[in-house]
Amino acid sequence: MTQRNAANYFNISNKRAMVSLGPLSAEKYCTHSCPFCYVQTHFNPYASMSATDISNWLKNQGKSFDIIYISGDTDSFAPPRADTAIKLLEKLCDFGVDLLFTTKALLTMRHIAALHEIQKFLAKKNKFLFGCTSIAQLSMPYLEPEPIPSPQQRIEQLHNFKSNGLISVLAMRPFLPVVPTDEYIKLVNLSKNFVDLVLGETWYADEEGILEQKIFRGPTPKEIKFARHKMDFDGNKTTWKVFEAKNVEQQVKRHCQSLSIPFFMRSRPAIEWIRQHK
Repeated sequence: MTQRNAANYFNISNKRAMVSLGPLSAEKYCTHSCPFCYVQTHFNPYASMSATDISNWLKNQGKSFDIIYISGDTDSFAPPRADTAIKLLEKLCDFGVDLLFTTKALLTMRHIAALHEIQKFLAKKNKFLFGCTSIAQLSMPYLEPEPIPSPQQRIEQLHNFKSNGLISVLAMRPFLPVVPTDEYIKLVNLSKNFVDLVLGETWYADEEGILEQKIFRGPTPKEIKFARHKMDFDGNKTTWKVFEAKNVEQQVKRHCQSLSIPFFMRSRPAIEWIRQHK
């Protein structure tokens, strides 16, 4: 367990509890090294705790929530921790709430079978298991470097999620200013038969420009616009550069509407939509 104030281990707010397995090691947050990831700069890391300790921590908080995310600061399902992440999901079933996880990793069929059993258990309680596969690009692999699987492999995983009863979510997060809009449209088209929801997200970058250097591979073009504000989904006090990509959001939203696929920029309204329509 990391030596941090217990109140800051994870994030519980707006009826959502967000947990993870924490940093992969003292030297590395995550199996994956996405160059756009705000965790590399001023994001507060979560604790490294066992599945049992995470469950006990949630029980002891005295706060109400109706969904638990396994997300946040690391890909808990990426090698070598997929087995532990599945165990965490199984532990979290005891809370009787919806569960959501996000990953870029490919899960084995054994893991998919375990997810199917978790989904069946939750369904008996009228709860959902949301499986989010994150894909940020189709033709710019430097944005999602090895060992991240190819976009095509992750699209197939969406198929596996949906065919095993999960709420299958394509998470095109974040919308990056170097990725053409038509690439996001193509990604929706490739996934349209395998998804229940599509999520977008604005990109949060550090004021120092560390992430921008990695994304633009040089100076940020002067025509690229951004705002400055704090995150509304996390309690860190940092002011971030926020690349909102409103034009991309509007075009992707219209395209999803034409395909009758619900599209959202935030997960809470997406969750509420599923609760109302499923």
